[in-house]
Amino acid sequence: MGNILNRLKISLHNKLWLFNYRLRELQIRLQFYWLLYQGSQPLDISNKSLIVFAPHQDDEALGCGGIIALKREQGVPIKVVFVTDGGGSHQGNPRITRSEIIQIRKQEALTALNILGVDSKDIHFLNRSDGLLHKMTEAEQQQTIEDIVQLLHTFQPQEVYVTHKKDRSQDHEITYQLVKTAIVKAGVKVDLWEYAIWLLWKSLLFQDLKFDELAGAHRLAIHTVQSKKNEAIKTYRSQYLPIDAESSAVLPPGFLWRFFLPHEVFFKSELPKL
Repeated sequence: MGNILNRLKISLHNKLWLFNYRLRELQIRLQFYWLLYQGSQPLDISNKSLIVFAPHQDDEALGCGGIIALKREQGVPIKVVFVTDGGGSHQGNPRITRSEIIQIRKQEALTALNILGVDSKDIHFLNRSDGLLHKMTEAEQQQTIEDIVQLLHTFQPQEVYVTHKKDRSQDHEITYQLVKTAIVKAGVKVDLWEYAIWLLWKSLLFQDLKFDELAGAHRLAIHTVQSKKNEAIKTYRSQYLPIDAESSAVLPPGFLWRFFLPHEVFFKSELPKL
């Protein structure tokens, strides 16, 4: 009798967990559709040059693949900067070393960006340790900021895209702070845009974003280059497929669907007056 009750409890617990997971996923989908079709204003593509800062190899394709492809089709100069080496995505897996996954993700990034129209000479790897940006020393932080300042001075972009300040990932949020600090230090005049990777998956918007932050949401139609973006995302097989038969994919089930929609969402960020 006891075994039967235990099995019933386990079964009930599993069903309750699945129900709560699916309810949460439904909430996430509904809030994104609201943001996309009601809570954002249209964004027109421009011919402004830009730099995309990505904490990891795949963030640029997920968050900005459409705008990169659109602008490259117009011949607009673009640089993409990866802040970390991507080596933390399979931490603890005994079948692949950190150096191996770094090389895999670097090659995936080069291939994905080639699909989007970005030449390898316009791709930069800062190679900070994936997952450890919050543990950088003061000297390491300052050196990273100086590296970003140098890129800004050399390229003189008119727009900068970086992960959202509240993106629910330490590497993503620290990347935003490093980039914003570097922009101010460089004294360059740019439009700063934030793109969300984890924010729209892990958060309920009305709890985590202020009204003025939501009011800065813009949507960009990417219908004409959607196939390019989809192909670029699928290049990152190390992230959305299991690396071997005994492991699961890095990105969780249900995470990728919104990145295959024909729109991208960006948030206008305010910079101090120069």
